[in-house]
Amino acid sequence: MSKSVVLTAVGRDRVGIVADLAEILYGLGCNLLDSSMTLLRNEFAIILMASLQEKKNLDQLIGQIANIEQKLGLHVTVRELSEAELEEIPLSGNSYIISVYGGDKPGIVSSITRKLADLGANITDVQTKRSCRDAKSAGTNQEDIFLMMLEVFVPSKISTEDLSTQLKLIAERISVDVTIQAMETVDL
Repeated sequence: MSKSVVLTAVGRDRVGIVADLAEILYGLGCNLLDSSMTLLRNEFAIILMASLQEKKNLDQLIGQIANIEQKLGLHVTVRELSEAELEEIPLSGNSYIISVYGGDKPGIVSSITRKLADLGANITDVQTKRSCRDAKSAGTNQEDIFLMMLEVFVPSKISTEDLSTQLKLIAERISVDVTIQAMETVDL
């Protein structure tokens, strides 16, 4: 029976990281299941799940990763998943994409995510970006802009209107704009 592992890696970005990791996993007969990879300024981060062939063991994978960790410039962790961890938990409720946009300041992420948690929403994806003003505008009153995109599942008992009202109250308090869009979910 195959084993499933989760691999996380973080480090300075460079060309070829994904290819090198994919080749190692392929060489060990791994099947890549799910992954998320992103670049944050000059730092690259990846989390992935893979199944390891029955005839290969976790120590072999960890050994291969350790051999190239320095070459890749990454800090890598590998962990075997239990059967319970592999069970997919069905997400219930209504799915939304929430966009938050405004002048950059502390407290935006904590304010919005706290309200969502209080409403019982399950946040399944968050991405934030900050755009820095350029040197030409440094002498102006122009502030840096902050953008956050969230994918959330909100309990069915909370209507779209109620969600919108609740988030707009927070948005007004922290001086940002919030938009909410219902998302159609598709089973693949």
